[in-house]
Amino acid sequence: MALGLLYVIFRGWNFNDLIDRFKTVNYYWVIFSIFLSIISHILRAYRWNLLLEPMGYKSLSVFRTFKAVMIGYLTNLAAPRLGEITRCGVLKRTDSVNMSASFGTVVAERIFDFLGLLSLIVLALILEFERLNRFFIDFINEKFNGIEITADKMGIILMVGFIIVVMLFSLWWFRERIKKKPFYYKLRSFMREMADGFTSVLRLEKRTGFWLSTLFIWVLYYVMAFVMFFSFAPTSNLGLAAGLSILIMGGLGMSAPVQGGFGTYHLLVGAVLLTFGISEKDGYFFATLVHTSQTVSVMVVGGISLLLTLPARKRIEKLK
Repeated sequence: MALGLLYVIFRGWNFNDLIDRFKTVNYYWVIFSIFLSIISHILRAYRWNLLLEPMGYKSLSVFRTFKAVMIGYLTNLAAPRLGEITRCGVLKRTDSVNMSASFGTVVAERIFDFLGLLSLIVLALILEFERLNRFFIDFINEKFNGIEITADKMGIILMVGFIIVVMLFSLWWFRERIKKKPFYYKLRSFMREMADGFTSVLRLEKRTGFWLSTLFIWVLYYVMAFVMFFSFAPTSNLGLAAGLSILIMGGLGMSAPVQGGFGTYHLLVGAVLLTFGISEKDGYFFATLVHTSQTVSVMVVGGISLLLTLPARKRIEKLK
């Protein structure tokens, strides 16, 4: 899917044209943006530690949690959302953190991230309603105009719905038999542990640290996107409102179920820049520049984190 979206976006491009644009970039701003993104990842690791503390994991270092977070981001480049499970698995292997409980804290994290993004969308609609309203209308009309739900497609939708209903009814009908199976108790234990992790936010010992780190994560996300404007001449005169729009569209693009936001990030960020007077090619190039710089940083830092984690695991096994 990601490759398909990228093909649609760049199919009319000349490779030399793309290279020429990269040659005009001021990479000092790119490096500064990457530096800010790494600080945001460290804050995310710190916040995750705060969520794990109420479950008894008080000795976790931010450095080890940071490595788990970065390995998770690295995994997301290959398989969307698998990184959330991977980083929990890393802490399980290196620090014996209960995986189902830690996954519950990750779910809680994602909910707060969604609420943060939703708050920014509301703020942007208040400040830039006409621009964003026009963008969404034009974007939907352009990308989805002419799509019809045929009889065949409707039949598939109804069939999937029927199968789901049958499965749910079967689970209810055979619920007593299911309760006697060993896997039922394992599943119930897993759900309880995950719920314990999810509700850890209600038992925070350092609430101020949690809320401040959440706030600064979003501030850093905004600044690291905004400073990238100065790296490329066509976007160098864009203002604060454009930075907010890029943050929102980038967040939506990265939230899509595709590997590392490839394609969706480029499509949304490039499209919204059109409303600020940036040409289509310059907009998509800017999106490519931002996304590529962040992807490379994740690959480098995530790869280093993976290499540092492997010997740490070996030392733990020797101690056992």
